[in-house]
Amino acid sequence: MKLLAILPALLPLVAAHFNVEAPPTRGGSEDTQPMFPCGGPTEPSRERVKIPLDDPKLAIAMEMGHDQAAVQVLLGLGSNPGSNFNISVVKTFRQVGLGAFCLPEVSFSEDVVGFKPKDGMEATIQVLSNGDPKGGLFHCIDAVYTMSARYVKPESCKNGTGVEAMPFSGEAANRNANESTPNGQPQGGSSGGSGGSGGSGGQSPSPTGNAAPLQTAAVWGVLGAAVAGGVALL
Repeated sequence: MKLLAILPALLPLVAAHFNVEAPPTRGGSEDTQPMFPCGGPTEPSRERVKIPLDDPKLAIAMEMGHDQAAVQVLLGLGSNPGSNFNISVVKTFRQVGLGAFCLPEVSFSEDVVGFKPKDGMEATIQVLSNGDPKGGLFHCIDAVYTMSARYVKPESCKNGTGVEAMPFSGEAANRNANESTPNGQPQGGSSGGSGGSGGSGGQSPSPTGNAAPLQTAAVWGVLGAAVAGGVALL
Protein backbone atom coordinates (compact mmCIF):
# COMPACT_ATOMS: atom_id res chain seq x y z
CA MET A 1 0.00 0.00 0.00
CA LYS A 2 2.85 2.39 0.79
CA LEU A 3 4.31 1.76 -2.66
CA LEU A 4 1.01 2.61 -4.32
CA ALA A 5 0.89 5.85 -2.38
CA ILE A 6 4.40 6.79 -3.54
CA LEU A 7 3.93 6.00 -7.23
CA PRO A 8 1.74 9.04 -8.09
CA ALA A 9 4.39 11.34 -6.63
CA LEU A 10 7.03 9.74 -8.85
CA LEU A 11 5.08 10.11 -12.09
CA PRO A 12 6.08 13.76 -12.71
CA LEU A 13 9.73 12.75 -12.32
CA VAL A 14 9.40 9.90 -14.79
CA ALA A 15 7.65 12.18 -17.29
CA ALA A 16 10.18 15.01 -16.95
CA HIS A 17 11.80 14.65 -20.37
CA PHE A 18 12.01 16.57 -23.61
CA ASN A 19 12.10 15.12 -27.11
CA VAL A 20 12.10 16.57 -30.60
CA GLU A 21 9.87 14.25 -32.64
CA ALA A 22 10.48 15.95 -36.00
CA PRO A 23 12.70 16.77 -37.80
CA PRO A 24 15.20 14.00 -36.92
CA THR A 25 17.84 15.02 -34.37
CA ARG A 26 21.39 13.91 -33.67
CA GLY A 27 20.01 11.65 -30.97
CA GLY A 28 21.18 11.43 -27.38
CA SER A 29 19.53 10.06 -24.26
CA GLU A 30 17.73 11.38 -21.21
CA ASP A 31 21.04 11.10 -19.35
CA THR A 32 22.90 13.29 -21.85
CA GLN A 33 20.15 15.79 -22.73
CA PRO A 34 21.38 18.31 -20.10
CA MET A 35 24.78 18.50 -21.82
CA PHE A 36 25.50 21.60 -23.91
CA PRO A 37 25.75 21.61 -26.83
CA CYS A 38 23.27 19.30 -28.52
CA GLY A 39 22.44 17.05 -25.57
CA GLY A 40 25.60 14.97 -25.85
CA PRO A 41 26.24 13.97 -29.50
CA THR A 42 29.19 15.88 -30.96
CA GLU A 43 29.15 14.58 -34.54
CA PRO A 44 26.60 15.84 -37.07
CA SER A 45 24.01 13.53 -38.59
CA ARG A 46 24.88 11.79 -41.84
CA GLU A 47 21.51 12.71 -43.30
CA ARG A 48 20.70 16.41 -42.95
CA VAL A 49 17.22 17.86 -42.77
CA LYS A 50 16.48 19.90 -45.89
CA ILE A 51 15.45 23.54 -45.49
CA PRO A 52 13.64 24.73 -48.65
CA LEU A 53 15.68 27.56 -50.12
CA ASP A 54 12.71 29.22 -51.85
CA ASP A 55 10.63 29.20 -48.63
CA PRO A 56 13.05 28.59 -45.74
CA LYS A 57 10.96 27.17 -42.91
CA LEU A 58 10.54 23.97 -40.93
CA ALA A 59 8.01 22.59 -38.46
CA ILE A 60 9.54 21.51 -35.15
CA ALA A 61 7.42 18.95 -33.29
CA MET A 62 8.23 18.28 -29.64
CA GLU A 63 7.14 16.09 -26.74
CA MET A 64 7.15 18.07 -23.50
CA GLY A 65 7.72 16.33 -20.18
CA HIS A 66 7.53 19.39 -17.90
CA ASP A 67 4.20 21.07 -17.26
CA GLN A 68 5.86 24.41 -18.04
CA ALA A 69 9.13 25.39 -19.68
CA ALA A 70 11.13 28.18 -21.28
CA VAL A 71 11.81 27.27 -24.92
CA GLN A 72 14.18 28.75 -27.50
CA VAL A 73 15.46 27.90 -31.01
CA LEU A 74 19.02 28.79 -32.07
CA LEU A 75 21.08 28.32 -35.23
CA GLY A 76 24.78 27.68 -35.77
CA LEU A 77 26.42 27.86 -39.21
CA GLY A 78 28.75 25.34 -40.81
CA SER A 79 28.93 21.57 -41.05
CA ASN A 80 29.56 21.29 -37.30
CA PRO A 81 29.31 24.59 -35.39
CA GLY A 82 30.35 23.09 -32.06
CA SER A 83 29.06 25.49 -29.40
CA ASN A 84 28.66 28.49 -31.74
CA PHE A 85 24.88 28.79 -31.78
CA ASN A 86 24.95 32.56 -32.13
CA ILE A 87 21.80 33.18 -34.19
CA SER A 88 18.54 33.43 -32.30
CA VAL A 89 15.77 32.10 -34.55
CA VAL A 90 12.92 32.01 -32.01
CA LYS A 91 13.26 34.12 -28.89
CA THR A 92 12.75 32.49 -25.52
CA PHE A 93 9.06 32.00 -24.79
CA ARG A 94 6.84 30.28 -22.24
CA GLN A 95 5.28 26.89 -23.01
CA VAL A 96 2.67 25.29 -20.75
CA GLY A 97 1.24 21.79 -20.84
CA LEU A 98 2.45 18.19 -21.10
CA GLY A 99 2.69 16.16 -24.28
CA ALA A 100 2.71 17.15 -27.93
CA PHE A 101 3.73 20.70 -28.85
CA CYS A 102 4.69 22.06 -32.27
CA LEU A 103 6.09 25.20 -33.84
CA PRO A 104 4.50 24.80 -37.27
CA GLU A 105 6.51 27.33 -39.31
CA VAL A 106 9.92 28.24 -37.90
CA SER A 107 11.47 30.62 -40.42
CA PHE A 108 15.13 30.47 -41.47
CA SER A 109 14.80 33.22 -44.07
CA GLU A 110 17.24 36.08 -44.62
CA ASP A 111 15.29 38.59 -42.54
CA VAL A 112 15.39 36.20 -39.57
CA VAL A 113 18.89 34.73 -39.71
CA GLY A 114 20.64 37.88 -40.94
CA PHE A 115 22.32 36.45 -44.06
CA LYS A 116 21.26 35.34 -47.52
CA PRO A 117 21.04 31.52 -47.53
CA LYS A 118 22.61 29.69 -50.48
CA ASP A 119 22.01 26.27 -51.96
CA GLY A 120 24.11 23.68 -50.11
CA MET A 121 24.77 25.86 -47.05
CA GLU A 122 24.94 23.69 -43.91
CA ALA A 123 23.82 24.63 -40.41
CA THR A 124 22.66 23.11 -37.14
CA ILE A 125 19.47 24.01 -35.27
CA GLN A 126 19.51 23.76 -31.48
CA VAL A 127 16.23 23.52 -29.56
CA LEU A 128 16.32 24.28 -25.83
CA SER A 129 13.66 23.47 -23.25
CA ASN A 130 14.15 24.50 -19.63
CA GLY A 131 11.61 23.37 -17.05
CA ASP A 132 14.13 22.31 -14.40
CA PRO A 133 15.88 24.42 -11.73
CA LYS A 134 19.17 22.69 -12.61
CA GLY A 135 19.19 23.84 -16.23
CA GLY A 136 17.84 23.06 -19.66
CA LEU A 137 17.68 20.14 -22.08
CA PHE A 138 19.12 20.26 -25.59
CA HIS A 139 18.48 18.71 -29.00
CA CYS A 140 20.25 19.45 -32.29
CA ILE A 141 18.98 19.12 -35.85
CA ASP A 142 21.61 19.14 -38.59
CA ALA A 143 20.28 20.85 -41.71
CA VAL A 144 21.13 22.06 -45.20
CA TYR A 145 19.55 24.74 -47.38
CA THR A 146 18.54 23.28 -50.73
CA MET A 147 16.52 24.11 -53.81
CA SER A 148 15.30 20.51 -54.00
CA ALA A 149 13.10 20.64 -50.89
CA ARG A 150 9.56 21.80 -50.20
CA TYR A 151 7.94 22.60 -46.87
CA VAL A 152 5.85 19.73 -45.47
CA LYS A 153 4.24 19.79 -42.04
CA PRO A 154 4.81 16.38 -40.40
CA GLU A 155 1.93 14.39 -38.92
CA SER A 156 3.58 14.73 -35.51
CA CYS A 157 3.12 18.52 -35.66
CA LYS A 158 0.21 18.86 -33.27
CA ASN A 159 -0.59 20.18 -29.82
CA GLY A 160 -1.89 18.22 -26.87
CA THR A 161 -4.94 19.20 -24.88
CA GLY A 162 -4.28 22.26 -22.74
CA VAL A 163 -0.96 23.09 -24.41
CA GLU A 164 -0.32 26.82 -24.61
CA ALA A 165 2.54 29.10 -25.62
CA MET A 166 3.09 32.80 -25.22
CA PRO A 167 6.05 35.11 -25.98
CA PHE A 168 8.06 36.83 -23.28
CA SER A 169 8.92 40.51 -23.64
CA GLY A 170 11.91 42.69 -22.85
CA GLU A 171 14.80 41.06 -20.98
CA ALA A 172 12.88 37.82 -20.54
CA ALA A 173 12.65 37.31 -24.31
CA ASN A 174 16.34 38.08 -24.80
CA ARG A 175 17.48 35.79 -21.99
CA ASN A 176 18.85 32.41 -22.98
CA ALA A 177 16.25 29.71 -22.24
CA ASN A 178 18.92 27.76 -20.38
CA GLU A 179 19.19 30.67 -17.93
CA SER A 180 15.45 31.34 -17.62
CA THR A 181 12.66 30.02 -15.46
CA PRO A 182 9.40 29.06 -17.20
CA ASN A 183 8.04 32.39 -15.96
CA GLY A 184 10.80 34.38 -17.65
CA GLN A 185 12.82 35.17 -14.54
CA PRO A 186 16.60 34.65 -14.26
CA GLN A 187 17.31 31.14 -13.12
CA GLY A 188 19.00 30.99 -9.72
CA GLY A 189 21.00 28.28 -8.01
CA SER A 190 24.63 27.34 -7.98
CA SER A 191 24.53 26.06 -11.53
CA GLY A 192 24.12 29.61 -12.82
CA GLY A 193 21.97 28.35 -15.65
CA SER A 194 24.66 26.03 -16.97
CA GLY A 195 23.73 23.21 -19.24
CA GLY A 196 23.10 20.20 -17.06
CA SER A 197 23.31 19.19 -13.43
CA GLY A 198 26.53 18.34 -11.69
CA GLY A 199 28.58 20.44 -14.10
CA SER A 200 28.18 17.92 -16.91
CA GLY A 201 27.22 20.36 -19.60
CA GLY A 202 28.99 23.68 -19.39
CA GLN A 203 27.31 27.03 -19.87
CA SER A 204 25.50 27.75 -23.09
CA PRO A 205 26.51 31.14 -24.53
CA SER A 206 23.99 33.84 -25.24
CA PRO A 207 23.41 34.53 -28.95
CA THR A 208 25.66 37.33 -30.17
CA GLY A 209 25.43 39.91 -32.92
CA ASN A 210 23.54 43.16 -33.15
CA ALA A 211 20.86 41.68 -35.40
CA ALA A 212 19.75 38.90 -33.05
CA PRO A 213 16.92 40.79 -31.28
CA LEU A 214 15.52 42.01 -34.61
CA GLN A 215 15.75 38.53 -36.09
CA THR A 216 13.68 36.97 -33.38
CA ALA A 217 11.19 39.83 -33.33
CA ALA A 218 10.51 38.99 -36.97
CA VAL A 219 9.90 35.38 -36.01
CA TRP A 220 7.20 36.32 -33.53
CA GLY A 221 5.66 38.57 -36.14
CA VAL A 222 5.28 35.57 -38.42
CA LEU A 223 4.69 32.87 -35.83
CA GLY A 224 2.80 34.82 -33.19
CA ALA A 225 -0.62 33.71 -34.37
CA ALA A 226 0.48 30.13 -34.86
CA VAL A 227 2.42 29.80 -31.62
CA ALA A 228 1.03 32.22 -29.07
CA GLY A 229 -2.52 32.65 -30.23
CA GLY A 230 -3.29 29.90 -32.66
CA VAL A 231 -1.92 26.73 -31.09
CA ALA A 232 -5.36 25.16 -31.29
CA LEU A 233 -5.36 25.54 -35.08
CA LEU A 234 -2.86 22.69 -35.51
